Amino acid sequence: MNIRWTGLLTAAALLLAPVAALAPAAPAAATTAAPEVDTAAAETPWFQLPIPCGQRWTTSTHDGHASQYMVDMVSAGGATQGTPALASAAGRVVTSQFDSQAGNFIVIDHGGGWQTRYLHLDRLDVGVGNDVEQGRQIGLVGNTGSWTTGAHLHYEQKLNGSVVQATLEGRPIPVTWEYNQHYETSTNCGVSAGSSLFALSPDRSGVFQWSGNGTAWNKVGGAAGTLYAGGAGVFATNPATGDLYKMNGPNNWAKVGGPAKTFAVTGNGLFGLSPDGTAVFQWSGNGTTWNKVGGAAGTLYAGGAGLFATDPATGDLYKMNGPNNWAKVGGPAKTFAVTGNGLFGLSPDGTGVFQWSGNGTVWNKVGGAAGTLYAGGAGVFATNPATGDLYKMNGANNWAKIGGPGSTFAVAGDAVYGLSPSNDAVFKWTGNGTIWNKVGGPASLIAGR
Repeated sequence: MNIRWTGLLTAAALLLAPVAALAPAAPAAATTAAPEVDTAAAETPWFQLPIPCGQRWTTSTHDGHASQYMVDMVSAGGATQGTPALASAAGRVVTSQFDSQAGNFIVIDHGGGWQTRYLHLDRLDVGVGNDVEQGRQIGLVGNTGSWTTGAHLHYEQKLNGSVVQATLEGRPIPVTWEYNQHYETSTNCGVSAGSSLFALSPDRSGVFQWSGNGTAWNKVGGAAGTLYAGGAGVFATNPATGDLYKMNGPNNWAKVGGPAKTFAVTGNGLFGLSPDGTAVFQWSGNGTTWNKVGGAAGTLYAGGAGLFATDPATGDLYKMNGPNNWAKVGGPAKTFAVTGNGLFGLSPDGTGVFQWSGNGTVWNKVGGAAGTLYAGGAGVFATNPATGDLYKMNGANNWAKIGGPGSTFAVAGDAVYGLSPSNDAVFKWTGNGTIWNKVGGPASLIAGR
């Protein structure tokens, strides 16, 4: 039975009031509280091997290339064909297409005149305009195009349009002119195809990224107030000013805007609610320029399914269908959660979980009482309001317990992480029953994408 969840009050006009833009605050003086910005890394990206963490590959050049600095990569101990090709540094995809000679190829712009090219891919996993962080899977290594006679990854680093000698972690890749003369082992241990988890240290003095192996973490930033993460990237606020910074790579952060009441990250967009709550803005992707896309809102919810905002007067929920184009999709709730393709809400009294049908304001009940909701690529999860135990929704009104209580949880990519009740350890769900593995020590908060 469809349940029309309309709430208790009539809808108020949402997102209509004209207000001043969410302008970035005036630049503050340098402070140890600001996210760390490595100026050298900002000039030359800290490139990593575009191959999954721990794999050993040959990096070869030959005189048949148009430039001696173009690199061909082949696995030294495993399958080359079908291996994930990863972004060697964070950036924005500017080309993702097929060419009769280069095959499937991708170009990523890293700013400052820097670009990387990836040729002969078997598959393209990102499109033009996608923001990718270091380690994000962009495709599969292949053998496409007339310029290749065997599976390999053709890789280039370009500065201001010219191919330059490629570097890995600041080290130049030697020009060998022959295959199988130089080897590299990947330390590109970021996102890959699964998930990426970030944590803020207990004293909030540093941002750390899980390596994906054991309990090893890498420091990727300095002090932060809070973290926001999603498909569009990882962002942190300056604890002193509230200004927002985007992580373009380890210890390479760029200011993208001023303070806001809250921020939200979708699959490919960044949004902010002005400090006084009177307008919603979207980051243009360029510097600190933001465009107004809506009026007053109570809070923002975002994910793969898009951006949603509550009416501050009634609590009704609206979906953004375009700049300044919002449609009411439901009434008030205790909280909402957004997955890759779904929207869920917890009734105001906490006694039922509902899923939006995608049609008007029609919602279907899919679960009973819950404390809070968590959602992402791995699905939707809810805590038991009495015990704090975590449950996963396997279907409408079909929930399975997967773990005990935690201080908070994070759904990142295809994985689920939890911060222990005392904040002294981070755990990852194995996907099997209620078994979790410890992946880190104490943290003040966790966020993932």
